[in-house]
Amino acid sequence: MQSIAACPIGLDDLFTLEQFAAQFPHAITVAALRWQLRHRDSNGLAPAVVRIGKKLCISKSRYEAWLATQAQS
Repeated sequence: MQSIAACPIGLDDLFTLEQFAAQFPHAITVAALRWQLRHRDSNGLAPAVVRIGKKLCISKSRYEAWLATQAQS
């Protein structure tokens, strides 16, 4: 199985927290994303996050891969 960090990230795959939460309002909130990102080093989400200047962006494809691993736990 390929790690989520091995997958390349396209610019069209990156979203701000607000954009990401707006796409999936039934499943995730900005507050939940902030909590997950605050703990990204310990929960394994770090490879799905890209810092651009002061802004954190989330890779949708890597987040989905991370979420699938959480469902298996």
